[in-house]
Amino acid sequence: MISVHSLALASQSLPLLDDLVLLLLGAMLVALVTRRLRIPYTVGLVVAGAAIGFLRHQGALPSGAGHFALTEELILLILLPPLLFDGAMNTAFSKLKENGTLVANMALLGTFGCILLTTAAIRSLTGWDWDLSLLLGAMVSPTDPVSVLAIFREQGVEKRLSTIVEGESLFNDGLVVVFYLLLMRGLEQGWQEITVAEGVLTFIHMIGVGALVGLSLGSLVNWLIERIDEHLIEVLFSILLAYGSYMLAERFEASGVIAVVFAGLMVGNVGRQTAMSATAILSLGLTWEVIAFIANSLAFIAIGFAVDPVLVVENFHLVLLVWLAATAARALMTYAIGGIDQAVRGTYPRSWLHIIHWGGLKGTVPVALALGMTGSTALIDVAPRLQAIVAGVVMLSMLIQGTSLKWLLRRLKIVRPLEARRRWERHQARSIAVETAIEELADAVSSTEIDPQRIESLRDRLLAIRDSIREDLKQVLEDHPEFAAEQVRDVVIRLLHRQRSAVEDAYREGILSDEALQDVQAEIDQLLLEEFPDPVPGGDGARSSS
Repeated sequence: MISVHSLALASQSLPLLDDLVLLLLGAMLVALVTRRLRIPYTVGLVVAGAAIGFLRHQGALPSGAGHFALTEELILLILLPPLLFDGAMNTAFSKLKENGTLVANMALLGTFGCILLTTAAIRSLTGWDWDLSLLLGAMVSPTDPVSVLAIFREQGVEKRLSTIVEGESLFNDGLVVVFYLLLMRGLEQGWQEITVAEGVLTFIHMIGVGALVGLSLGSLVNWLIERIDEHLIEVLFSILLAYGSYMLAERFEASGVIAVVFAGLMVGNVGRQTAMSATAILSLGLTWEVIAFIANSLAFIAIGFAVDPVLVVENFHLVLLVWLAATAARALMTYAIGGIDQAVRGTYPRSWLHIIHWGGLKGTVPVALALGMTGSTALIDVAPRLQAIVAGVVMLSMLIQGTSLKWLLRRLKIVRPLEARRRWERHQARSIAVETAIEELADAVSSTEIDPQRIESLRDRLLAIRDSIREDLKQVLEDHPEFAAEQVRDVVIRLLHRQRSAVEDAYREGILSDEALQDVQAEIDQLLLEEFPDPVPGGDGARSSS
């Protein structure tokens, strides 16, 4: 039997576990606070990470052997694959194909254009060597759409714009990671050891083999899923695919990032559409939502662990210059490439280009690349400073671009609050307030000595106001019946979830067999995937038999 003393000793020997629990607790608190303040979640995580990093580097928090440390391997191998896989899995082939020209040009030409322009600006401003300037320019070029897409969903931005931003970021990250690895190889081995032809062939090999690994493993997993009718196993396969594709590609000296992206695209667009049951699709979505939340939380809040915020402040002039250079370079490439695309095709508003530019936030990938310099003997003297600059650029990008994007969307009228919806919500709020007042008045009658006639007069007035509000609500619904449909759908979804819980309770009490449980669960899950579901499973059959 395990004693309390032995459990205490085990806890003391696992400071890493304590750190992770505290980090996740902090991330949860940040999520609650940012939701209340209506600011992007990742912005709050970056601020929290900086505060934690400051306390840790000042000795107020424990660090050292056994404690949590943000390393290149942790981000690239543990945190990055699920983030990329989740993003790729939710990117539709049809939308990606529809905007393929713009996404491909922005991811390829735009990315390398940004790197070169940022590099030239860094060299001009600092006087550093070309290779060092190029390394820093590459590290601050990847974009992170996590915060942007969260704002898009909140504001109801058109799915096509979301696909452009997310699609570019997926391939942008993979290309920059490959380019960065080639740069590090040149700095370590010496540029005289690597010819231009060798560098180009290596780049093509890493991209091509990585894509092949992702497509092959994705197809294999889809084939297996199609033959396995067990949603837990299917979800587990997707997790193994995300990490397995990355590790296998790296074994072939290819790009694990590219492999994960293509594997995610295969599962999201082929497996989920043709091989998975409704229950598996719902389980897959919920599981990856949680995994992505945890990975994002650990990545952003742990940025402060890697770099001393004091060092960031000491180099703030360089942080500001590099951020301005990277932002200006992205603006030039976005308006050049996107402007031509928009002029030729004209299938989207020109105002979208402003969002594509300003939505190019910096996130976890730049930090991972900066951490990769730690073990480099060629960069041992400059690595801490470069890491501080990159971390500072990420923080600045999140704080300035992340917090102003919502305002820009409304300013450009890409999303605009509907007056009808405002009226609907305002009347609903008033209805809730009046109903509460009527209930409170009923309590007051039984607990006070107020003149009953005055109470009755107040009650009549409240009832009249309630009737007036209901008439206003009725008029809004007549003008905009889609609001009623939304309300009904929300109620039906809640009813279906409640029915699912009731059926599971009946199974646990021995009332239902395993087969009956699975049959009804599958029917309810299928309804949950429909846009306007029936309120009970078997509704179609019931109607047809009546």
